[in-house]
Amino acid sequence: MNIVFVSVEVAPYSKAGGLADVAGSLPQALAPYVNAVQVLTPLYSQIDRIKYDIQTTAIKGKISLGKKIIPYALHQTMDIDGKTKIGFIECDQFFGRDGIYTESDGEGFADNNLRYFFFQMVVLDLISSGSIPVDILHCNDHHTGLLPLMMKTLQLKVRTIFTIHNFLYHGHFSAEELNLLPGSTKTLLTKTQWDNYSALLEGIDHSDIVTTVSPGYALELLAGLNVDVHSLKRIQAVKANFSGIVNGIDTEYWSPERDQYIPFHFSKDDLDGKRKNKAALLAKVGLAPDMDAPLLGSISRLVENKGFPLINKLLDEFVELGAKFIFLGSGSPEITDQLRKASKRHPQHIAFDDGFNEPLAHLIEAGSDMFLMPSRLEPCGLNQLYSLRYGTIPIVHRTGGLGDTVDPWTADSGTGFVFEPYDINELRKTMGLALKVYHSGSDWVKLMQRAMSMDFSWDQSAKQYFRLYNL
Repeated sequence: MNIVFVSVEVAPYSKAGGLADVAGSLPQALAPYVNAVQVLTPLYSQIDRIKYDIQTTAIKGKISLGKKIIPYALHQTMDIDGKTKIGFIECDQFFGRDGIYTESDGEGFADNNLRYFFFQMVVLDLISSGSIPVDILHCNDHHTGLLPLMMKTLQLKVRTIFTIHNFLYHGHFSAEELNLLPGSTKTLLTKTQWDNYSALLEGIDHSDIVTTVSPGYALELLAGLNVDVHSLKRIQAVKANFSGIVNGIDTEYWSPERDQYIPFHFSKDDLDGKRKNKAALLAKVGLAPDMDAPLLGSISRLVENKGFPLINKLLDEFVELGAKFIFLGSGSPEITDQLRKASKRHPQHIAFDDGFNEPLAHLIEAGSDMFLMPSRLEPCGLNQLYSLRYGTIPIVHRTGGLGDTVDPWTADSGTGFVFEPYDINELRKTMGLALKVYHSGSDWVKLMQRAMSMDFSWDQSAKQYFRLYNL
């Protein structure tokens, strides 16, 4: 079995979000179960060819995109596991830019649809020419959503699997842009209710298998949660081949026993280092060194869906109850301003770092007592998985992958605190319960140890994908 995994971002080479983490880890986890795994991704200008030993190959080609003929070249390296081959598609016209999706001002590139059309047509050319052997083509999100149909039109004997990482992003394109696609493909597309086309929905329509990044998110989509009527019909038409598999995490990189970014290592059997990391974190962000006060961490994009409308209304109240908070992230100017003002009101209790800081992210996971993640929607989520591994107890809304991965606390079971429905009073009660259990002492230690015993390694997810590949 030869697997070709296609993604527009792959960690550590290129990263804008969680898709890169999946594309960087899942293929490696699959390698022991199959003959070969090849990842295909664009060669962006910011990728360091020397650092990653990216070599030029003799494979080149040309793609007709409308009236233009655009050349490409394939470059390759072996991933750090020594088994997974990474193929980089070079085309300076489309990928020789500083950003992956957006300009420096955050606006998406105006020609993103053309870039993704081109990328997919190159993948098709590599496969149809025999340059890359494939039995299973694993596509990810709307950027690769047209590939399953393209494969069908060429009648290639390749099974396709399409994974939805976030249904909110459809990759809509117009009838005018449709004319850039091969004739055999464009005649089979289905218009949406907005009189355009959705690359995401085409991936759902034409793949042999469709997955999402958690069972809970799959059920939400099938039930029509935040899904328009037209899209719901297309999802339900393939429900027999529609399922969810929880993302894994890199348990070597996110390991309290080996983490390169934290000053003190620890384990579920020796938690002394966690307390020392808490002291280091408080000192790092300038909060009062009160070790007995509960410290709640948050690492997130600062957008409404991540629960900040609820969080910001409760900060003053929980500071009065003795809680401390550390926020790391960037996004909405309004939410950024609210967090900055809160940190100025309570400089000894609330810290805010605007941006992204990998070492600080690891220290927050290692040094916080709880992780605040009350997302309104969350297809899978990764930070709650990192938090469980570090004994940092998640406080989450029961949605998507959060409901799948965090078991509600009881006196003798559970791994975190879960609330529903999405309501400020429910979050208030759940945070209050978390603080009560924290101050109980021995119950909190048992809770931490249960959380740290959970296994969300990529190996578990890879086995489930391998079973799907063999259906």
